[in-house]
Amino acid sequence: MRSEDSRSDRRTGVPASLALLLSLPLLGSACGGKDSGGPDGQADGDTGEASLDGDAAGEVRDADADADGDAVEDIPVVPPVEGAWTQHAHDAQRTSYTAQGVPWPWRWKWSWNGPDADGRVPAGRTPIPRNVQPVTGGGRVYVAHGPLGVAALSATTGAVLWTAAPGGEFVSTLAVDPDGVSVWAASTDGRLYQLAVEDGRTLGSFDAGAPIRVPPCLFEDRVVIAAGSRVIAVARADRSSLWSYDAGAEVQTPAAWSPSRNVVVVGSADLQVHAIDAAGGTRRWVARPSPVEPDEEHEFAWGWPVVAEAHGLVVVRLRLPWTSIWDMPPLTDNASIRALFESRPDIRPLHALDLDDGSSPFILNVGNGGYGDGGYLPMGPPPVVKRFGDGTEVLYAVIRGDNRYDSRWDSHFGEVVLDETTVPGLRAGYVRWIDFRPGGGERSFLLTDEQPNVAMAGDVVLGGHWEVGWAVQVLDRGPTVGSYDTPLPSVVGPVVATSQDDPSCPWTAGHYCPDGVQNTRTYPPGFYIYYGAGAVYDEFWTEYSTWVVSDGLVMFRSTDGALAALEAGDPAAGKCAAPLPRPPSPAPLPPVPGVLSPEEARAHVGREATVRGRIAEVFDNGKAVYLGFRKPHRGGFLVRIPREAWPRFPAHPAALFREGDPIEVRGRLRWYQGDPEILVGHPESIRRPDPDTAR
Repeated sequence: MRSEDSRSDRRTGVPASLALLLSLPLLGSACGGKDSGGPDGQADGDTGEASLDGDAAGEVRDADADADGDAVEDIPVVPPVEGAWTQHAHDAQRTSYTAQGVPWPWRWKWSWNGPDADGRVPAGRTPIPRNVQPVTGGGRVYVAHGPLGVAALSATTGAVLWTAAPGGEFVSTLAVDPDGVSVWAASTDGRLYQLAVEDGRTLGSFDAGAPIRVPPCLFEDRVVIAAGSRVIAVARADRSSLWSYDAGAEVQTPAAWSPSRNVVVVGSADLQVHAIDAAGGTRRWVARPSPVEPDEEHEFAWGWPVVAEAHGLVVVRLRLPWTSIWDMPPLTDNASIRALFESRPDIRPLHALDLDDGSSPFILNVGNGGYGDGGYLPMGPPPVVKRFGDGTEVLYAVIRGDNRYDSRWDSHFGEVVLDETTVPGLRAGYVRWIDFRPGGGERSFLLTDEQPNVAMAGDVVLGGHWEVGWAVQVLDRGPTVGSYDTPLPSVVGPVVATSQDDPSCPWTAGHYCPDGVQNTRTYPPGFYIYYGAGAVYDEFWTEYSTWVVSDGLVMFRSTDGALAALEAGDPAAGKCAAPLPRPPSPAPLPPVPGVLSPEEARAHVGREATVRGRIAEVFDNGKAVYLGFRKPHRGGFLVRIPREAWPRFPAHPAALFREGDPIEVRGRLRWYQGDPEILVGHPESIRRPDPDTAR
């Protein structure tokens, strides 16, 4: 572990295969000024490509002109405004809360890494990595873009100001230095890079000795990173090592910092939570909040600690398996939920720990969920911490509790109290239901195996679902509301859907449908990123979406890895509402000759094909039967037989097929949550080959 100044930094060029992607033109909306911002580069329907000229090695590429050939605006180097979203989950406490609200109505401003000029998905795009959030400061938006490095965008237009690829991949959220001069970027090459905000050049770096895959935590005079089993504090001034702490197992979370205790908190792969003295790097305490054993379904990975500073607490989220969804019966009162979690500590995903000693003062009445399907359930959404002007502090989260359907249909946006004084009659850890009525209709719910990630701006709860972004404004937090029967009243604001697929709302530069958006489901009025593109996220699945509100921007980072920016304004004014022409649909691809193995299927998505292999997993989730060719099926070829097709089979499909059976499946390969699949509607599509010929 060592620091190197800019004179000794290793210069790593951008591979030729990536240089083309870095020079993709920019798309913007024709609304609210000059168009800019996404990878298509179109302004008012005119074609233009941004020039991204860099040095010979390709490490730093400057965007010298926008899509119209005009000079990119000269943005001064100034510190971020107070309260800006400058690091992962907004701040070093990881609260995911900002007081910077943007009042409705909203209008489209720009997009980046999203649609082309026709609202379609451009070829060769690379999504933002999982869990990466945009951060802002000094009129710029910064995004980690995986193998493509780091991108700096104009907050005003979305134009790419520069890109930098100093080495490795950048798979976690960046951190903007409060001095306004630099941005910190953690890389899989084991280095923490300090980049100049005006042009992306490397000011220096710190060698952590192991890949850095989680975001840096920036506070006071230091940046705290996690690399391998170590937590390291790096001086902002000269990038020297201030201290290093060995957790004894891989550190799976970014650090969160408590100012009042001056401790940083992380979670490790052995399911221990570590509180480390932020001044000297010594251990304050270690706690293991859950009785479960660590494995691939019980981990802290993809979550982060959240500090509730006013209560002296840190809240950690644990990933739990798919079966935990079904372990929660239809409960609608706090006392019953508390009794369940007292008897079943193994199904509690959220844990509140005392920052002073790591003890658990009470149980949080929050059940488990996440972006799951077919027996697989990833990390669920960490909570938001909101502190009100009177000192009151609560959590906002996705809670569970409903009795109308089954356990997959029982989630809600909710509030969690952390003491017995915030709401008379409620114990610490009890929850309050938030009313949720999309489109102003009957009371609805959130799917438990589709729980959105949560953030908050002012009194608006923001939910990032894999197809849509929700905005829900809480109207009343009085003591007489909040139960299941009388939830906190709210109003649902504009949505941002991945695609608009109903031609009755035409393609416009405003990306807005005043009568509702139709993707694979129907939503209230709002915005769409793509037009006529369907389930884009299935091809570019990152298992994460979220909102960031900062510096007057409302940004939705979609599951397919695009960034859509909104601002206050009329969404349907002037040319924003003018329909644009649509190009003809591309011709279908020819069938694939011969027989493919499950491993070969990925290269032929979009084509009719025959795939032969042995079943490794059979799973019935009630909506479809899954035939996987690896276990778990995530990451490999999949066959799904939807419920409506079951009557066509001689018996239930889950009874017809067994693990180890060789099968041959014919159909059109398509994407499903990042994996190739064939959706089977008739039994004739599946046949059983000679076992000796099965691969």
